[in-house]
Amino acid sequence: MMLQIDLWSETFAEKLKEAFGTRLKFLGYQGSYGRGEAAPQSDIDIVTVLDHVDTDDLNRYRLLVREMPHGELACGFLCGTRELYHWPKFDLYGLLLDTKPVWGNLLDWIPALTAGSLREALQIGVSNLYHAACHTYLYHENPKTALSALGKQAFFCLRFCSLLKDGVYRAAKKDLFPCLDSREKALLSLSLEPERTAGFSDKETADAYTLLLQWCGDILSKEEESSRGE
Repeated sequence: MMLQIDLWSETFAEKLKEAFGTRLKFLGYQGSYGRGEAAPQSDIDIVTVLDHVDTDDLNRYRLLVREMPHGELACGFLCGTRELYHWPKFDLYGLLLDTKPVWGNLLDWIPALTAGSLREALQIGVSNLYHAACHTYLYHENPKTALSALGKQAFFCLRFCSLLKDGVYRAAKKDLFPCLDSREKALLSLSLEPERTAGFSDKETADAYTLLLQWCGDILSKEEESSRGE
């Protein structure tokens, strides 16, 4: 049976307020539930901000998670306000855009973000994808089995590309796909069709990796030129 994320997260917020009181500054969720793409066994990606975090807090938080229905599916991000404010801005950009608030306002606890933060988030995401594609193709016993995961990484980057292009953040694949060009659609399809990529021939596998590497290289080059022009 599908988990009702709004009810689950609101119940968890009440437990956190009872346990931490005014020390709780924010609670939200992200991931597949945030995008409306969750399946029954999807992770529950929680974002929690306390005034500070120590190991006693972690122990208490862990117990609260375990008491929740489907608590074994919970994962996510927990930090203190000081750490969050000084977190790398490129990472905060994705955190802010992807998180659905349940209690509190994340903007109260992060610094102002800029278009430069967004471009940095894209560059780092694409460079990580490039490295992962090269490493997997070289050293993975069966590179085609990793294409779905690489396609998911590409999906996160494509959302930033779309935002830079027209100012609209499309969190879900179904909303993003119609706005992509043919090459970008081919990239996103790697994550949409895992059964198909698992049956790729050697040539189809090589073509998919070529697509990943060339697209990453083009984006890195484009963003570098954009940075020089600013």
